[in-house]
Amino acid sequence: MNITIAPFTVDPTCDCKAQPIGKREKHINKYHPPITYWGIYLNDKYISRTSSKELAEQTKLWLEKWLSNTP
Repeated sequence: MNITIAPFTVDPTCDCKAQPIGKREKHINKYHPPITYWGIYLNDKYISRTSSKELAEQTKLWLEKWLSNTP
């Protein structure tokens, strides 16, 4: 089994009033920056995510240990 972690970015939605054409991109980047999560994958299949790389690494270690003890 292959367990990996990788970052992925989510662009938040904006519920603010409509911005004039050309200013939306600056508004989104300034007030609603993209959010980065860390995905955990088992054999290239997404199984979970965390909010930090450290938590993803801890989850990966826990999952490896749990799988090695499973009959």
